[in-house]
Amino acid sequence: MNNSVRGIWRLVNSNQLSKKLTIGTLLLSIFETLIGLAVPLVTMRMINNFSSIGFSVQSILLVGAFLISQALLSGLTFYMMRKLGERIVANLRGKVWGHVLQLRIPYFDAHESGETMSRITQDSNVVKELITDHLISFISGMFAIVGAVIILIIIDWKMTLLMLIVVPIAILLILPLGQRIHKIAIANQDELASFTGQLGRVLTNIRLVKTSQTEYFEQNNGEEKIHHLYQLGLKEAKILAVLSPIMTFIMMVVLILLFGYGGAKVATGAISAGELVAIMIYLVQIIVPFTQMATFFTALQKAMGATERLQDILNEPIEGKGKTAIVSLGESIVFENVAFQYNDTPLLKDISFTIPAGKTTALVSSSGGGKTTIFSLIERFYDVTNGTIRFGKQPIESIDLKQWRSLFGYVSQEAPLMNGTIRDNVAYGESEIVESDIIRALKSAYAWGFVQQLEQGIDTEVGESGMKLSGGQRQRIAIARALFRNPAILLLDEATSNLDNDSEREVQKAIEQGMKGRTTVIIAHRLSTITHADQILVFEDGRITGSGKHEELQENHTYYKQLIKLMTTETM
Repeated sequence: MNNSVRGIWRLVNSNQLSKKLTIGTLLLSIFETLIGLAVPLVTMRMINNFSSIGFSVQSILLVGAFLISQALLSGLTFYMMRKLGERIVANLRGKVWGHVLQLRIPYFDAHESGETMSRITQDSNVVKELITDHLISFISGMFAIVGAVIILIIIDWKMTLLMLIVVPIAILLILPLGQRIHKIAIANQDELASFTGQLGRVLTNIRLVKTSQTEYFEQNNGEEKIHHLYQLGLKEAKILAVLSPIMTFIMMVVLILLFGYGGAKVATGAISAGELVAIMIYLVQIIVPFTQMATFFTALQKAMGATERLQDILNEPIEGKGKTAIVSLGESIVFENVAFQYNDTPLLKDISFTIPAGKTTALVSSSGGGKTTIFSLIERFYDVTNGTIRFGKQPIESIDLKQWRSLFGYVSQEAPLMNGTIRDNVAYGESEIVESDIIRALKSAYAWGFVQQLEQGIDTEVGESGMKLSGGQRQRIAIARALFRNPAILLLDEATSNLDNDSEREVQKAIEQGMKGRTTVIIAHRLSTITHADQILVFEDGRITGSGKHEELQENHTYYKQLIKLMTTETM
């Protein structure tokens, strides 16, 4: 438990926590506690004055002043605690989100996006609730208990000793039940993350769900997750249902004993009526933090579980940055004895080739032959298992990652678009946007014609994943986005696969225009996209079995002939 508590502190403290705000909030809370401890004393004085000299306006005003001061300080302390908690969770979410964006692609291969979203939102919120709703009040409550006990010892040490018997009993109850809650909290957060991931997956693919008529199947899957969350909630409720009544019972017993004992002492004149009232108020000030202790430890256990999950993400390795700058943009990309395997599956096997600068290289193979893996390695989404990839004489892993990726314009088969406008998508990631540059890119991709016909033009909303546009329109917007960046290297992964014949001809012209003066790497299943390539590389089972121009390979390479025949059949 100590390690988990230290883990919470390290996580919170690593977010550049404002020391002034933290210390100020704590001091304000302590000052409020001191005012609260003074209230029973001035109340005792007021009651004793009533007994000796009668009604005293001055005593009533003094008590009123202390009560009003305590109320004002309580409101200010509450606001400061909330401010501190909100700042902590904002810093924490910013840190985790920034780390997630820099994680390596294998992490995203292994985790659903909804699960990661749950970590950033739900788990960080659990930590916030501990701080805003429990931690500061717990600390101030401990000050209140210590202060009240000291004053009570001065007033009557025997009554104080009777009251303190409850402390070891409460601790013996809280610790084992707290450990049970910790385990339940971890399981609950895992189940909630899994459920969030399932929701994201289903909602993202809602058209597939409806087309496949799997609504009831997904409903049953979701209800199963909901039932698991329900069961975990019941387990937590059972523990609290045992803990809270026991704590209340103990406190009520102590309260009754103190009232009886105190009443007897007032009757004998051992203490005054004012002292008895003060003792009862101090007792309340002690009981309230004790009754809140169960809630605090429950929140602490949940926060420890959330912290472990957030630390798991923060401990995930991020992408290697590289330190050297690119010497020259006009260099070739060289693969030297490169091997790559994903998990235990070898995808590339000791391949060597060169992608010449300023030329067009096409990659062809059957599905799963390793073409897309080449792209992923070039963009440094994955590290090679063996061998080296160089840009000129520079190993690409040594190059500054931001500068390296700025060289590329990438168009994939799926042509993913972000929810937003056409303008947002074409200029995605650029802070300084000139509208004429957007229009130029759209014209280059032969997309300006259909964009002009839309009612909102370049400010047309594309919908989630671009679903308001046709497949061909999405593809051309994606091509425009790539050309907008004016990249030195174009990566085209089945870039014309979603286009009809007319659109393909137009986009092919745009691609040919965009390829001029650029290094271009093409993956294609259509013959028209590779016949004019300067170099074609043929992959079979993760190896290169041929290279050359289209005419050479068609004449001398048996497997290439089969691929061409297949491409021709699919195009017809």
